[in-house]
Amino acid sequence: MQTTDSAGLENVQKKRSMPAIVPLLLAGLFMVTGICVLLVIGREKSRIIGQTITELDIQPLLNTESPITDETMRGKVVVLHFWGYWCPACIKELPEFVRIQKSYAADPEVLFASISCSQRKAETVDALKFYTNKFMQSVDGNGLPVYYDPVEFSRTRLSQLLTAGGFSYPTTLVIGGAGEVVDLWRAEVPPSALVKAIDKAKLANKKLASK
Repeated sequence: MQTTDSAGLENVQKKRSMPAIVPLLLAGLFMVTGICVLLVIGREKSRIIGQTITELDIQPLLNTESPITDETMRGKVVVLHFWGYWCPACIKELPEFVRIQKSYAADPEVLFASISCSQRKAETVDALKFYTNKFMQSVDGNGLPVYYDPVEFSRTRLSQLLTAGGFSYPTTLVIGGAGEVVDLWRAEVPPSALVKAIDKAKLANKKLASK
């Protein structure tokens, strides 16, 4: 027969063991959630790659006077990069992105569309230009062309494809010469992955042009 003292000691031991279990349960929950998110993003990415994207509204903001149109994109590898000077992940990513953009500056086959996005819809174009220019100077991006997305038309169109969680920053797409999505990231882009996608798209364009 279990005595009162032994029963009380057993209850105390159970209570002491509970806090140790909680972190393990939370860790398991986070792990399962992370796996689910990755599965959703993976399915979304495989669904979007190969789809054609046209008729975007990307207008000049800094160091260029020409918009990005279907005509300017045709036959080129286009890197669409949506970011914001107010976005922590974008701030972390931009220095490396600028370095890669500069490395392709003399390549006529590649077009970088660096698209600065407002945090607030009420922000004026002049304010967006001012803060974007200030930020680009801080990451050694002086002179690089920067664009913007008036009334969020382009982001709205892309959001119709990015069904999991809507639009997020940064978002980067590599578009092939026929307007098809070659690769997509909805977070910081690993530099090697971006370069690999660009070179892959360039090779596909050459094969298409030789037919």
